[in-house]
Amino acid sequence: MRKFLTGMLVLILAFSASGVSVLANARDVATLAGMRGHGDDDGDRPQFNLPRGILAGSDGVYVADTFNNLIRQVSLNGYGRTLTGGFIGLDAHRFPVGQYRDGAIANALFNRPGDLAFGNGGNILILDTSNHAVRIIMRQNVFTLAGGGEPGFADGTSADAKFNTPSAMVVDGQGNIYIADSGNHVIRRIGTNGRVTTVAGVAGEHGHNDGTAREALFDSPAGITMGEDGRIFVADTGNHLIRMIHNGRVTTVAGARVLANEIDFDITYNANEWDNIPIGDFADGRANAARFNMPMGLAMWGDVLIVADTANHRIRAVAPSGNVTTIAGDGYASGTDGALSNATFHLPQGVSVFGDNLFVADTGNNAIRTINLSAVGNIR
Repeated sequence: MRKFLTGMLVLILAFSASGVSVLANARDVATLAGMRGHGDDDGDRPQFNLPRGILAGSDGVYVADTFNNLIRQVSLNGYGRTLTGGFIGLDAHRFPVGQYRDGAIANALFNRPGDLAFGNGGNILILDTSNHAVRIIMRQNVFTLAGGGEPGFADGTSADAKFNTPSAMVVDGQGNIYIADSGNHVIRRIGTNGRVTTVAGVAGEHGHNDGTAREALFDSPAGITMGEDGRIFVADTGNHLIRMIHNGRVTTVAGARVLANEIDFDITYNANEWDNIPIGDFADGRANAARFNMPMGLAMWGDVLIVADTANHRIRAVAPSGNVTTIAGDGYASGTDGALSNATFHLPQGVSVFGDNLFVADTGNNAIRTINLSAVGNIR
């Protein structure tokens, strides 16, 4: 199951004021770019290949075009351009083959980049997932901040630190980088001094346990964001839960952990192997009654937590009260624009909020979608 989750993580795995108003006047859900099969074309009809990370900024939407091994930028009118990255050929499944190379942005190479964030000074941070590294675009060059090359686990200086399939990151107001280190089942931090520490979880040990940060357990966490008050929210993907780290403790804020032996399957399975495996499900409602299915992307919209509920093909919201509602998506893999009630998605992963606009990396549709959050109404 661990190998399955890791594989699925990899495979599934401020605009101008006028720009924001343009999006706000659009349909509730619209496609900004993509959704024409997969490819790597730039221009006014850009194509993507299983994009995962997305980042809304003052000069456009940045995209971790994961299976093209590229970092892209899309303007408000849907024009796409490649900032950096490339590939050296195709694998047996005709996916571009990634590599690991720092240097000038024209020459830098990546391997399944998974997430993006703004660092100090507006520099773009890149979570280079299959290179197990945190990298940065600065002064037209790409540098490695920490990790790199081989998977592993080690805290310490940036040169000594190791990660294992890191999938998501968020940066606080001081410039500290928090990372969902999926393959190690922990949450890590790169301090402003470059030192890497483990914030919560037990390295190499998957499971579910709330409590102090040192005793808490996660299962392949693949999403992370932070509230204005410093609370860290984690998409605990393998447990199908939303967790929170605050004041040195980990708690479950939404979702309930359902195990295989609690489900009435119509198939025969090996009880010893599957009984204690968490199973994804769907339900809106109170925090402890809600159900998720491999949630991945997280973003804050004021005090509301937005969730890309990936395997449910839905965009969900967790209110401050803990109540969970569905914003868009009907549980079926498709790609329909229009009213919130009719819109559909296919394995959405990355989400990023700017103003009242939500940008979604709709991974299975190879598309960048937008949701007008002002159409959602009050979330309680």
